[in-house]
Amino acid sequence: MRLKLAIEPVPISTWGRSLASLLPRKEWDTIRHKEYRKADFTCEVCGEVSLSLHCHEKWKFEDKKAIQRFAGFEVCCELCHDVHHFGRSTAVKSPAYVKRLINHWCKINERPESDFKTYQAEIFSINKRRANIYYIVKVGRKILG
Repeated sequence: MRLKLAIEPVPISTWGRSLASLLPRKEWDTIRHKEYRKADFTCEVCGEVSLSLHCHEKWKFEDKKAIQRFAGFEVCCELCHDVHHFGRSTAVKSPAYVKRLINHWCKINERPESDFKTYQAEIFSINKRRANIYYIVKVGRKILG
């Protein structure tokens, strides 16, 4: 399913291992503010113009080698970012907010809620497969600890 706004299944072994959490705060702020300016302070997914944006880290997974590779940044609004991290969002956000995320996914992807439910099950199945695998996180040639 080709989607404009996707849920990204991040393995448990790499939760919290990101550039945002591992770089010194000043360095991360420099990177994310540069990305915001490049995106003209606009969500690159839904087009919302905002001064309250997130610098989302995109990752590619090589499941057979258990490698998670940095693939770039995407500037996005809070709703799009929380959809990308839907598993976490369902754990920490209110049911009303989660419903708002589902509606946002449906609107951006121009799909009915039934498609979302099918898609969510597929993504959670991927996460379940990845749950007991320890992934190495790579940014370029460096491995994040």
